[in-house]
Amino acid sequence: MQFQFKLFISFSVLTCVLLSVSTGLFYFYTGSIVEKNVVVTQQHTVQKIQEQLDLLLAQIDNMTISVNSSDMIMNVLENIPEIPDENYFDTYPKISEEIRNYLFSLTALKPLNGRISIVSKYHDFLDFSNQSDTQNITKSDVRKFAFVKEAMQTDRYKFFLPPHQDEWTSKGKSVFSVVRPLRSTNYEIQGLIEVSYNLEQIDRLFEVEGNSRVLQGAIFDQNQTLIYHNFNIDSSGDWLHDDNLDTANYGNYKVKNPESHRNYLVTFNKLAAVDWSMLLLEDNADFERPIIILRTMTWVSYFSIFAIFLIILYIYTRNITRPIRSLKQSVLSVNMDSLRLRLKTGQRNEITLLAQAFQDLLDEVKGTMDLMVESRSREMSAHMSAMQAQMNPHFLYNTLAVIGAYGIKKGNIEVMQMCADLSDMLRYTIDSDNGKTTLRSEVIHMQNYLKLMSLRFETDLQVEIDMDEALMEVPIPKLTLEPLVENIFRHAFMDVEPPWVLKMKGTVRNGRWAIEIKDNGRGFGAGAIRQIKHKMEEDRYLLQSGDYFDKSKGGIGMINTFMRLRLFYKGNETIEFYNSDQGGAIVVIGGPIGE
Repeated sequence: MQFQFKLFISFSVLTCVLLSVSTGLFYFYTGSIVEKNVVVTQQHTVQKIQEQLDLLLAQIDNMTISVNSSDMIMNVLENIPEIPDENYFDTYPKISEEIRNYLFSLTALKPLNGRISIVSKYHDFLDFSNQSDTQNITKSDVRKFAFVKEAMQTDRYKFFLPPHQDEWTSKGKSVFSVVRPLRSTNYEIQGLIEVSYNLEQIDRLFEVEGNSRVLQGAIFDQNQTLIYHNFNIDSSGDWLHDDNLDTANYGNYKVKNPESHRNYLVTFNKLAAVDWSMLLLEDNADFERPIIILRTMTWVSYFSIFAIFLIILYIYTRNITRPIRSLKQSVLSVNMDSLRLRLKTGQRNEITLLAQAFQDLLDEVKGTMDLMVESRSREMSAHMSAMQAQMNPHFLYNTLAVIGAYGIKKGNIEVMQMCADLSDMLRYTIDSDNGKTTLRSEVIHMQNYLKLMSLRFETDLQVEIDMDEALMEVPIPKLTLEPLVENIFRHAFMDVEPPWVLKMKGTVRNGRWAIEIKDNGRGFGAGAIRQIKHKMEEDRYLLQSGDYFDKSKGGIGMINTFMRLRLFYKGNETIEFYNSDQGGAIVVIGGPIGE
């Protein structure tokens, strides 16, 4: 079998398996996603309806609270005498009118969609409604109302009546109510108030704007009894109940109507105002219809894509196998003497690009080999330089020792001492210790330098050094003090008549050390101070950005000393330089103890 057909069959089988698996996963995944979206949408919808019903119940309850807080109404109820048969509110129409005016003020901003009824402890009653449908009832009839009996004896502040027939009218209207016992300041029940709304207020909650159909809803009370539904259902509605209603505040489950044999997705939410459960039903057939359409389109798309891919794959494998042999022969011809491919193809395809990439790799290999040879050569040169650098210091030490011995031989002890001091200075400078030392070593190195300068200038130079022993072991960058002292001889004492005075004092205070170096030279010029501060600011910026060692142009020794001190103490150093009022310059450096 030709390689082209092997490649074609292999890719076809692999593609068939991958497309089958991916399509199958997508087939089931889309169904779960759509169902999940339906559940989420249902949950949001039932939550919105639940919040609206809670708001409606809260509005009703607020009316009962307003009546209970009315001094006028409570005074009337507390002073009503016990009259066996006559209704007090019919006997005193003026008082009834005042109460109705107050109730009207409560409903002025929002029209009353029901009825407000007030009953005294002696069963005198007054109703307020925007409809004249109240039937003729007596105090004896009011005594028989179940909610009146319960309100006169309950310890609760309020209770909710589920949808029921309105007792105050003969038209058989269905209402839902909030009943609140009206208590005096001593907690005695003086009567009750019932605010009832027409059941149409709940029906409207399931009429979603923009939706042509009314959502199917139901409500269960705290005893898991069906108290409301807006669709055809059997008398009990037990098939709607689920154990989740007893344990969870919200969720969803599936049920089946035993009469119509239709399956429903039920989403529920607990009300906040009362222990009722709001249910929303969605027929499975309604949300599974788009899933079936989507899955059918998925399989049609799968077979179409697979057929198109087979055609493209056949053409691709036919074209890609032609230059493979040419590439093979060209690779076999590569050797260490000639790292060049000899690929003869006029096509610009993947094989040609692969050959070019392989040739680039060979070029990089050749370049790497050249760099390795050059690197090895540089390594040998650096090794020789290092050996020579190790020999040079020893040569200098030996030479200074010979000169010192010659001085002793000639009776000149000063020459021997100068050679010893200079040898110590060279050894201190050359020794590898990562650029870190102590103030004690720095002071000794500086004193060696001053000894040599004292021998040179004799009585023209006066040196005073006062160092606190507490700061002698403080860590400090190597070669910090000597460049500052050397800078004084190079600049401060120039063109100044001797004697020259150099004073150095080291102190420790508040956990920080400081060294003050003072001279009687010519001091800093105004331009010199500006130049030093400007250069330090430039180097500080490079130090913060991490480019100091790459981009800093260097400068005078004093600035380099300051920047090494700043790098060592990470910005917690002390650097001051100014002119003294008595003449000369003062330089102060310092830092924290223990860092």
